[in-house]
Amino acid sequence: MTRRAPPTQLWINKGATVTNEGRDYVVLSLADINLVLARDTESGERVLLKIGDLGPPRVIGGATPAPQRGTALLDVSDDLWEVAQTRRQLIEPLLVSGGNYAQMLGDQIAVKAGVSRATVYRWVAAFRQTGLLSSLLPNTKQRGGKEGSRISPEVEALIQDALENFHDTTQQQSIAATVTEIRRRCSNAGLTLPAINTIRARLARTDGRERTSRRAGAAAAHDQHDPIKGVIPDADWPLSIVQIDHTLLPVIIVDDVHRKSINRAWVTLAIDVYSRVCLGMFLTLEAPSAMSAGMCVAHAILPKEAWLRRHDVTTVEWPFWGVMGALHMDNAREFRGDMLKAACREYDIDVHLRPVKTPRYGAHIERLMGTVTQGLKTVKGATFSGPDEKGQYDAEGNACMTFNEIEKWLVLFFARYHISKHDGIGTSPLKKWREGLLGTKSKPGRGLPARRLDEEVLRINFTPYIERTIQGYGVVIDDVHYYHDVLRPWINAPHPEFPKHKRKFRFHRDPRDISQLYFFDELSRRYVHIPYRDTSLPPVSIWELREAHRRGAERGIPPENEKAIFTIINEQRALEADAASKTKTARREQQRRTEHDKQRGDKVKTMPTVSRAPGPSTPAPAVRGYDPDMVQPLDDE
Repeated sequence: MTRRAPPTQLWINKGATVTNEGRDYVVLSLADINLVLARDTESGERVLLKIGDLGPPRVIGGATPAPQRGTALLDVSDDLWEVAQTRRQLIEPLLVSGGNYAQMLGDQIAVKAGVSRATVYRWVAAFRQTGLLSSLLPNTKQRGGKEGSRISPEVEALIQDALENFHDTTQQQSIAATVTEIRRRCSNAGLTLPAINTIRARLARTDGRERTSRRAGAAAAHDQHDPIKGVIPDADWPLSIVQIDHTLLPVIIVDDVHRKSINRAWVTLAIDVYSRVCLGMFLTLEAPSAMSAGMCVAHAILPKEAWLRRHDVTTVEWPFWGVMGALHMDNAREFRGDMLKAACREYDIDVHLRPVKTPRYGAHIERLMGTVTQGLKTVKGATFSGPDEKGQYDAEGNACMTFNEIEKWLVLFFARYHISKHDGIGTSPLKKWREGLLGTKSKPGRGLPARRLDEEVLRINFTPYIERTIQGYGVVIDDVHYYHDVLRPWINAPHPEFPKHKRKFRFHRDPRDISQLYFFDELSRRYVHIPYRDTSLPPVSIWELREAHRRGAERGIPPENEKAIFTIINEQRALEADAASKTKTARREQQRRTEHDKQRGDKVKTMPTVSRAPGPSTPAPAVRGYDPDMVQPLDDE
């Protein structure tokens, strides 16, 4: 018997089984976006429960097939992602239906996919449990048949030629005609006929503005793919489209100790285009980066109750969460990295980078950031928009709010913003969000989005990573050594496709605290903390390490001299402490480290077991005496 994988998301809808304070309930109806009417399964009592207090149903007994082992998301081939995406499109009707109609749909989908109805229901169950596109990836250990087959290069070439010279022409051939033409050409060439769904998946993957332009002309492409300023098509429901961007807050903040100015902070915001609610935010003293973008997306997806409690905010609620359908971002470097693309693909988020110098594509997030900026002009220490507006005002002299106080101010500001009338939608963002989820008399709602239960794993997936081989001494990143016994099975592991080369593994790392890495161990199927090899070294940020490397080079100390470099970091901290009362730079560095320490303290100490690996993998090496079920996160040891 294998252990049942814990669910990674919780669907709260009519008929769902949930838990609250150790008791089981059945959801009878949604009373509001943050309340449900539920029935106690033992006493039959009907009660109102806060959604933030609900947990997944308890699993008693039973076993499920062991999930396939996996590896990093970017190791999954495009063909496998294509299969998963096709399955996702096939089961879409079943994800939103029920009853006898669902059974009829299941039969239709099974026929269309060429599989049994039971297989279709397994796909639905897997996706509902995890909400991850990788849950629909085929089992690569299978050989032959639909899931084991591969399209030959000759067939690929024929498909590509037919798409370019038959389908993508002003004659505007239908999809059915294109499928028939491709299979005809393959038959004439004596090649294996590609599956109809494979061809349709190719068409869906390459659909876009360029294809519309070739088939219907530039004007049609503009009408279909170029949104008018302030209007984005398909934002018909909450979470259908979310925009994200950064801004430098126009207010000088002070440090926690001396209450003296340390300059300004950056904030990354995410807005739901349909309702205009602020779905997520991330405040930092660092310049915009992939880390701040990833943390904002993660904050937007996750429920906010625990986050508000950690910041001692108990008077307001932030009842907005959920995986978005599409994420709109500008072309800044931090939005174009592989980490963000891979994480969004895993959570089935469609990424759109808006064209350069086209602000109309980000009108909603730009307006939200402008609203925040305008509101901060009332805060002491505001910098205003220029000398004329500022006048004789001494921003630094009047600055009085700390980093944590500005963050609380933003939370309270958005609490007011969400209940105020928004001119663009004619009602408040909170009401618009509620109507979109629960529906109105004239339009049904989309229902509550699933609540992610794998919070720490989600955050790790949206954290920058570095690829390294694993050596006998562990892993070296930025001349810092890391080691954990869990790495032993992968020492000098060969590349699965190029045996003469060593395999590289991905190690996620929070730049604010590089004292540990996050490594997904394919044997134990969980993320594990990989600490410094020398555990006596203090936690530091990547910025402190880089500054120490610079100072070390001035003294002739090589960066690989780990002890000496960390000694320089300790010296830097001592100097900052002495200078904090005198210089703004020293106070800012001290405060930045304080915020990093707070983030470190907020992290969950035990890494949860991953219910499903991020994708298919090569077989793990056999290691004598190694029991993957006995591997525990570092903090449990």
